[in-house]
Amino acid sequence: MTQMQQAQRNLCRKLGLHNDVPEPIEAALHEFIGMFNGPLPLDVSDALNEMFNLNDDGAEAIDNALIGMVGEGIDELLEVVAHEDV
Repeated sequence: MTQMQQAQRNLCRKLGLHNDVPEPIEAALHEFIGMFNGPLPLDVSDALNEMFNLNDDGAEAIDNALIGMVGEGIDELLEVVAHEDV
């Protein structure tokens, strides 16, 4: 067994994908990858939206204000960088 196969077997064992019955490593990896082929469950989607404030109008307004502030300072930053490069 190559080192790569040993590493894959160890990874699968740690992820709980490897049963007591010996199974080809490819089959275990395909099963693991298959878990990510569908859409996100609604509760996971809701949690991510909540974590990143994706449905919060107030957070979006703050983000837009910050983007506007940075946009105003970009020209000054570019001048400083151009001076330092010379």
